[in-house]
Amino acid sequence: MDAYLARVLILIGAVGLMNSTYLAAEEIGEERGDIYGSGEKEENGEDDEDDGFGTVAGNLVIASDYMFRSISNSNNGPTVQGDLNWSHDIGFYIGVWTTNTDFGGPGNSMEFDPYVGWSGNLPDTEVNLNIGYWSYNYPKSEFDFDYAETYLILSFTVDKLTISPSLWYSNNYFGRDFLNNVDSLAYEATFSFELASYMDIVLHLGEQTFESSYSHLNYGYYDAGIDWKISDYILGLRWYDTDGIDPFLANPNLADGRFVFKVTRNF
Repeated sequence: MDAYLARVLILIGAVGLMNSTYLAAEEIGEERGDIYGSGEKEENGEDDEDDGFGTVAGNLVIASDYMFRSISNSNNGPTVQGDLNWSHDIGFYIGVWTTNTDFGGPGNSMEFDPYVGWSGNLPDTEVNLNIGYWSYNYPKSEFDFDYAETYLILSFTVDKLTISPSLWYSNNYFGRDFLNNVDSLAYEATFSFELASYMDIVLHLGEQTFESSYSHLNYGYYDAGIDWKISDYILGLRWYDTDGIDPFLANPNLADGRFVFKVTRNF
């Protein structure tokens, strides 16, 4: 995969936004392990009852692997993940996402990620803007690998195709005991095509980049597959792979191509 493909696709998305005032918007659910759910940060359920105090929603995911930017964070093993969030109709939302993980250093076996943001349509358009702050935490680790990313996601729909370019920035990638004070920027683009009312085809492309003195660590990643919707459940099958991963970032065995199956229950 071309390491700059995600940047090109984000540019394509930006050009599409210039002509998108007639397009239907689609909210993006955020899930750390599949950052769109399609996030990604990926597929939150919705509560139809909003009495003015906001809406509580969430999901539970069981998957054959925990993949983050196409790197296994569960040592090629299964994962159980949960998300709980509150949102208000003015666009503000706050939540927490958690999972088991083999990342985070000795002594740690879980990840606990609070997040906060705002989502709404741009003026005079139906283009959705989602901006927020995501904090990655490994509470039992002997090392400080906690860090955070600020993200910006745009989303718009043309017929049955939803396009979602995004940027994820951190000034301290993977914490003080890894790349302390090193800036990172992930470029991503997600394409979701509604094949039927119960089935979507999803393609997710990205490039993880670092400041110039660490640019040798840059790598590309992607996943592609299908989501099958059955009532409140979503069955997903994805192929994940990377391009140009440096062993300093991850054991190549954790970044090899693989299929991942997951079941999501929205509530």
